Amino acid sequence: MAGLTKRRYRKVTVLIMRHQGHSAAVIEAALGLDDNTIYRYEQAYHQMGLERFLDDHYVAYAGRLSEEQEQALAPHLNDYLYPDAKSMAAYGYEHFGVPYSSAGMTALLKRLGFVYKKSKAVAAKSDEAAQCLFVEEQLPALLEEAARGEAVVYFADGCHPTHNTETSRGWIRRGQDFVIDCNSGRKRVNINAAINALKPEHLVSDLIDSVNAQSIQRLCRQLLKKHPGRQKKIYLVCDNGKRPSNCV
Repeated sequence: MAGLTKRRYRKVTVLIMRHQGHSAAVIEAALGLDDNTIYRYEQAYHQMGLERFLDDHYVAYAGRLSEEQEQALAPHLNDYLYPDAKSMAAYGYEHFGVPYSSAGMTALLKRLGFVYKKSKAVAAKSDEAAQCLFVEEQLPALLEEAARGEAVVYFADGCHPTHNTETSRGWIRRGQDFVIDCNSGRKRVNINAAINALKPEHLVSDLIDSVNAQSIQRLCRQLLKKHPGRQKKIYLVCDNGKRPSNCV
């Protein structure tokens, strides 16, 4: 690259590194350029060709999203959480070919009605239809059998008293929440337990290291010990998680 000015050298190096598949963050660290300049160089090359792009008198225009592009961007932001304006600018350039600086993307997001705030955690989702079907069509028969003294029904689950879901900040539409399903952290305390459906004072519990197939099997052995002779059927109602399923 002998004979190239410093500015031309950077322009050519940006094109080469982008062609090699390097991210804007890698090029930014290598050349000391901001991400907006990297995207502008790449866009200018595709629009103007190599000769005009390398002209030292040419300054690429950053561009703006069209109204249609803005209308397509807003619904995407309703479904996906971006931690900062820089990552949002990268998405905008990848999908629309229009480069934005972090400051420029921040201004756009505010104009579109988004604010930077913390997401909101909500309880994990379950299959409501399957649960309703079980409660309405299967559980009554089990409880009737238990009421006649022919069986005993237990509801079982594991719990993790200290687990928490960590939320983070991102660009969220003003006046709305970006909800995140809660996930189990499972730290320190894990408890397996089964409660008698007709006699809730009858509780079988087990303090364990972790909830797995082996610990659930141990809980089942405790229930068998509590009801010796197997004169009654024991129905153990669990969720459809991986660990209870592995015990079947």
